[in-house]
Amino acid sequence: MISKEFLSKIPIFEKLSPADHDVLATLWQTRVLRSGQVLFRRGEVGNSMFVIEKGVIEITVPIEKMKKDTRVSVLHEGEFLGELSLIDGLPRTATATAMEESELLEMKREDFMTFLMQRPAVAIAMTSEIGKRLRATNEQVMQLASKNVNVEIEETLKFGDRVADKVAEFGGSWSFIFSFLFFMAVWMTLNMVQLLSKPFDEYPFILLNLLLSTIAALQGPVIMMSQNRASEKDRLKADLDYQVNLKSELMLQQLHAKFDEMRATELQTMQEVLERNLAILQRRIQESEKEQSRLKLLDEDLHKKGRSR
Repeated sequence: MISKEFLSKIPIFEKLSPADHDVLATLWQTRVLRSGQVLFRRGEVGNSMFVIEKGVIEITVPIEKMKKDTRVSVLHEGEFLGELSLIDGLPRTATATAMEESELLEMKREDFMTFLMQRPAVAIAMTSEIGKRLRATNEQVMQLASKNVNVEIEETLKFGDRVADKVAEFGGSWSFIFSFLFFMAVWMTLNMVQLLSKPFDEYPFILLNLLLSTIAALQGPVIMMSQNRASEKDRLKADLDYQVNLKSELMLQQLHAKFDEMRATELQTMQEVLERNLAILQRRIQESEKEQSRLKLLDEDLHKKGRSR
């Protein structure tokens, strides 16, 4: 049996009183799914919500161009799904499938509506809460979907990471090449010309070789650290691109569905208008035929009276 504490964590139930939670806790029924069994499909009429007691449920949506389902989320024990179906009863917007043997708690929409009709104050409070959430959702939808990965990563960089990036940036520039060549020329000149009597690093410049090896040994890991962060940026950009593309695909599918509904409504309206006009035309034809029959009968009566005279 579901607990009152868990019910208080579900958004549409969190504002209800403990007494209402006690009644809600009695409306749930156990449902068992096998691995791979579909809980509900996209487009089916939603008439219940579920709470996962055990198992894993995969939520997918179809992508028409790819001709396959794409995973949008994976729900585990203690999570819930389909809660809005208790309110609107509209078709499901995704498909839910058990990834392993799962046990769920199910509450039917009919039982929930009976619960609301017996408690009008609860219905008003839930309507107010849903309205607030819809406003918050609309504000989020109005914001830009994509994010600036560079800005987000820059905000999380530590001092060492920033130093590594600067070193890698300088090490891969012409300034570093010219500076290093100038340094080597000065080093070798000092040891071959000015300090012939007592050079501090005589030919073949063993100290210079040690210095160059040390710089190369330190420069390699620093550059690799910077490259790892660049790879991380690329992965984040790819993930964001995928999310944006997926959202665009879903929005396009919704637009197509709305256009189809509008077209179907328009065709139905045109059909009703045509049927109404056809009925009017048939009625007028019938009235005209009746009028012609009446005039014919009147004309025959006049002929009969003329002959009798």
